[in-house]
Amino acid sequence: MIAGLMLLAFFCQCLWVAQMRHLSDVEFSYLAATHAHRQGEQSSITSPITVMAASVPLRVTDVLRRNGPAALRAVLSVPRPWLLRLPFMLFGLWLGAALWWVARRLFGDEGGYIALALYCFSPAMVMISSNIAPEIILAWSSFGLIYTAIGVAHTVYSPPRKWPPRIVLLGLSMGIAVSTTLWAFTLVLLAFAFMLYLAPGRRCATVFVFACAAGIGVVVFAVTAWFTGSGILAFRALITPHFSWEVLKNLGLFALSKYSDGYVLVALFILVLTAYGSWKRARYFGNSAPLLTAFAAVFLVSLVPALQLWPPALGVSFLFVFVGGVMADLLETDARRWFLWILIGAGVIKVVEDLKLLRWWVHQ
Repeated sequence: MIAGLMLLAFFCQCLWVAQMRHLSDVEFSYLAATHAHRQGEQSSITSPITVMAASVPLRVTDVLRRNGPAALRAVLSVPRPWLLRLPFMLFGLWLGAALWWVARRLFGDEGGYIALALYCFSPAMVMISSNIAPEIILAWSSFGLIYTAIGVAHTVYSPPRKWPPRIVLLGLSMGIAVSTTLWAFTLVLLAFAFMLYLAPGRRCATVFVFACAAGIGVVVFAVTAWFTGSGILAFRALITPHFSWEVLKNLGLFALSKYSDGYVLVALFILVLTAYGSWKRARYFGNSAPLLTAFAAVFLVSLVPALQLWPPALGVSFLFVFVGGVMADLLETDARRWFLWILIGAGVIKVVEDLKLLRWWVHQ
């Protein structure tokens, strides 16, 4: 119930931002791409799954306008900005629920609620969840991809009859991630590396499971690209890495400044990273995996400027899990009361900082 109320607060922030902020040129391009396929044109947009998500409100309102009562048709005559952005808000809500479930399973209630609180009052996550763009879908699918792969790695020790549902789930997560942006295949390779690490003695079975899931992923990608008419395979720039000084700058605290996720997360990250580096008890796979993935996601996306994505937003969901995990470990020490006060103070400042940054962003 507490988690549900926190997610409701997150959704209300998304609604506020989605309704108040004007549609950008990028958002208009995704909305226009939904009509281009109907007219037999090939869209220049290179994120098929984003086009599909953007088309849902347009299709639903079109049906309601033709078949609904006159009063409803009048209301829907001018599409509301929040309605056009609703699918992306739902992806953000879904990611928050998944993050809480994963963190709670790994670190208990305290770790789960810390991670969820950071997520629900994260300006970066509210921004990308109330915007028609690939970031939130990629953040959602990459989070699901990594933790589904970790879960599937453990199931290779079970009888083969239990593998098919997990293979299908992993394949769907691969297909959705790559359909969001083709360069996401690098995150698929990272997930495969985690699977191999977690399955010593069963690596042949792991390769077989991964190959089957990859086949499903290719089918999902092909279907979404065909359905939306996206000419994604023609854009060589989308898979050509370009190393630069900007890539290294993006790795510095994930470029978290007051214009992305605020100073509170930076301070908490420095605290838990210090504890992680100096305290052996905190250095285990449950904490290490999200930290490595956060850096990898930001680094890999930054390598391809042609993607035109916001790299820091793709790493913070994993960063929240990392902070929640290490803080849960610190709360089990004799200094528990001091860390509780730190969390309470950080939480109050975080909420104020979140609303202030969102208000600034709405008026941009």
